[in-house]
Amino acid sequence: MTDQNSNSLIRLRNADELYNRVLKLSENAFERDEIGDMSNFVREAEFMLQGVKGTDAVIGIFNHNTYSPVLEVGEEEFWGSFPKVPQEQRMRQILGLLEKDYASFPAESVSWFAKALEKIPYAQKANFKFFHCAIRYRRLDGKPICIFSKGLPIHYDAQRNFTFTFNYVQNVAHLIKKDFPYYWVRITHGINNEFVHTFHSENKEYSNRDLLSAREKEILLLIADDLDTREIADRLFISPNTVGNHRSNMIDRLGARDTTALVQLAKMTEMI
Repeated sequence: MTDQNSNSLIRLRNADELYNRVLKLSENAFERDEIGDMSNFVREAEFMLQGVKGTDAVIGIFNHNTYSPVLEVGEEEFWGSFPKVPQEQRMRQILGLLEKDYASFPAESVSWFAKALEKIPYAQKANFKFFHCAIRYRRLDGKPICIFSKGLPIHYDAQRNFTFTFNYVQNVAHLIKKDFPYYWVRITHGINNEFVHTFHSENKEYSNRDLLSAREKEILLLIADDLDTREIADRLFISPNTVGNHRSNMIDRLGARDTTALVQLAKMTEMI
């Protein structure tokens, strides 16, 4: 694994650790459906989140009632220097950087997400995690960005609909093929994240099947354990050609640049 890939995983693990700290902080920060002492919450959260601040990542807390961020760390380095606007206009600024081929992403993904949530029974609305990958933006200075994001709720309403989420966004242009024209979304939930919902913009269809099959995940885990094609084939009693076909299909579906990038994307989205 390259140093850049290794640093990406380290940064993501740091973000997960900080999420747990933000979650603990949030337990005493909310009054009904709003953050109570906003200034204190922001001050403490910003201090904790400095550990993952960098030019390739931005972290924030998002209000789903107003569809706007209430906290961002590393945003100027990541997106560039925007003019100051009211917080409720912030998402319009960011979405204005979308590459033209991805202009349908906001309406498309929100519509799919709302439909996915409607299908989830109350008893299963726990332990949400949601991932977006391969959405392309162009910074104010012209630099292209291909993002991965991970969101985790830190506050729910009485119906277990989340109202605030902790979001981690990273530039993964080094992991995605330059000519990959799609993006994909993955949601997991349930006590052990046993329920999965996915969306891939190639077919624009909701699915309760994962982006990778059980067999593909099995092969990918063995690849991650540094087994070569022949060793994997022998272990699973299949032909080397079958292993190669599975590998190619996974790379094509996720848009990964190579096998190393494929393994990392699967780990970042917790598919393996």
